[in-house]
Amino acid sequence: MNELHQALQRATEHLPAPHLAQRALASAHRTRLRRAAVGALAAVVVLGGGVTWAVQDRVPRADVVDTAPPNPTATATPSLPDTDPATQPIWDPFTVVDAPRVASVLPARVDPPPDPPGLSTQPLPDVALAWPEEGVDLRVLGTNGEWRRVEGTAHAIRGTFYDVVVPVITPEGDRVAMSTDAGVLVVDVTTGAQQVLPWPPELVGPFDGRPRLLWLPDDEGFLVLHFEQPWLMDFDGGARPAPYGGRHSSGLMVDPDTGTVRERRWPNGTIRTWDGDEVASTVRIAGYGERFVTRFSRVAYVGNPGPNRGVMKSGPVVVDLADARIAAFAPIRDPDGVYSDNVNLTPLGFLDETTVVLLVSPMDYRTMGVDDGETHLATWDSATGDFGLLATGDSRMRTVAVAPDLLLD
Repeated sequence: MNELHQALQRATEHLPAPHLAQRALASAHRTRLRRAAVGALAAVVVLGGGVTWAVQDRVPRADVVDTAPPNPTATATPSLPDTDPATQPIWDPFTVVDAPRVASVLPARVDPPPDPPGLSTQPLPDVALAWPEEGVDLRVLGTNGEWRRVEGTAHAIRGTFYDVVVPVITPEGDRVAMSTDAGVLVVDVTTGAQQVLPWPPELVGPFDGRPRLLWLPDDEGFLVLHFEQPWLMDFDGGARPAPYGGRHSSGLMVDPDTGTVRERRWPNGTIRTWDGDEVASTVRIAGYGERFVTRFSRVAYVGNPGPNRGVMKSGPVVVDLADARIAAFAPIRDPDGVYSDNVNLTPLGFLDETTVVLLVSPMDYRTMGVDDGETHLATWDSATGDFGLLATGDSRMRTVAVAPDLLLD
């Protein structure tokens, strides 16, 4: 069962619609509480080009009481005994709202207006945050505090299950790109100009959803995380299958400074660093993880870094690739995969060698609905274990994209 669970986690890495999985899991979890069922729980999740299943734990962990907590904002408990120095105190995501405020270009409360001016008529100097929402044009927020919308994107995707355009921002914040039915839409936010890079025939579809994108710096184009096979697309219309990854590939990440592609390989538990079409280096790491980002020769993800690090299921992790060392792990009690499997905790990038930007949606499916609660943009200092609060929004904020280097004031 554990091997199946991990395989299904990898298959859903490119999931553009986490709320679908969350709704199914919340409903199933409530049913389990009512009936005291022991069987496996399953959540239907949508993947670009198909449907898969994410199987939850068969029974609660022995150390977790399967009842509603009296206070969901309980403070963190002391760190586990006999663990290595990289394992930090157990962290409760509900406490992130009380973390010190970090000086940011973002407002304390992020709440996009329903109909801001269009980028084509009123461009921005840059974009720090992009806010996708079903049936609404993509809205973007500049470092000057002004909102704009990308005209024509409200219905740019008409998938079977999920029609939201999932955006990605250049590290410099000068352009926004998104997968659409027509191809990759690229918008220059400084001029409002739009360009569509058509899909190669293999990616035309139709599909249930559209794949995520990763920027390749220096105008090299995009890494398209299609579930059948990752593709490389350039601005001249060229497209080819990527040399890394494969069917249901996951764990692909791009260094925003160098363009280096790294790949978490599940069969042999390694992270490969690629130089073009060749493998430049390989390091072996333990444990499992999801939603990888890389920079400064480090990797951050959500998961569990392996044995001897406690009984928790997940938490943010940083690996130093120089020696494959687990540099930091902030464990969370997560028996139902709320933060690992259901995208309520996502690293968005590094601010510096130790500071990771996290998107945190505190959630308890025993007492809350999927649309309840709030989402926080936070920082995690992996060296000290300290958390900081950049901004807060409602549940719609779960799929925002940011330009990490533009967030700080």
